[in-house]
Amino acid sequence: MVKVFKLVIAGPYGAGKTTFVKTLSEVVPIETDVPTTGKTTTVAFDYGKIRVNDIIVHLFGVPGQERFSFLWRIVARGMNAYIFMVDSSSLELVKAAVFMYNYFINTFPNTPHIIAANKQDIAKVSINDIRTILGVKPEVKVVPLIAVNKKMVLETLITLLSEVHRLMYGSVLSSIGEGNSNTGNVKS
Repeated sequence: MVKVFKLVIAGPYGAGKTTFVKTLSEVVPIETDVPTTGKTTTVAFDYGKIRVNDIIVHLFGVPGQERFSFLWRIVARGMNAYIFMVDSSSLELVKAAVFMYNYFINTFPNTPHIIAANKQDIAKVSINDIRTILGVKPEVKVVPLIAVNKKMVLETLITLLSEVHRLMYGSVLSSIGEGNSNTGNVKS
C-alpha cells in the first residue's frame, strides 16, 4: 500500500530550502521565486515529489522571510513532519534562524522534525553550536547537509523518515535506504 507523506522544509531566507527541493524532487519542481537584489526569494512555496519505497513524499518549501510568515501555517497544515534548515556558514545566519525555529516548535509542538545544517562545505558554525543557539532538544537530530549534494539530501530525508517511524512505532526503520527506492533517480 502506498503511503502519502507531507514534508515541509522550513528555515530562514537563504538557508537552501529551494535547492533542497530541486535536488531531491523526481518531478520538475514548482518554484515561486522572484528576483531580489542579486538573489531570488520564495514568495509562496516550492513543491516537489519523490517516492521512496512505498512512500510518496510531497515536499513543500516555505518562504523564509518573516514578511511571508502568514504562509508558514497555511503551507504546514496537514504536514507529517518538517526539516528545519539553517545556513551554517556564519554565526549571524544561525542566530537569524532562532525566530522561525521557535515559531515552528511552538506552533507545531508535536510534529516530528530534524535540523539540517546546510552549507557544510563552507560551515563556520559547528553542529553542537547550532543545537545550542537554536535551543534544540536533545532528542532532535541535527544533521550536516550540502543541499546540492543529492546523496546528502537523500540521507537527510531518510533520517527524517526514520525518526518519524521511530516516534510512531518505537522501532528503527531499516528498510529505507539509498538504492531501495522505487526510482533510479534517488541514487547518487
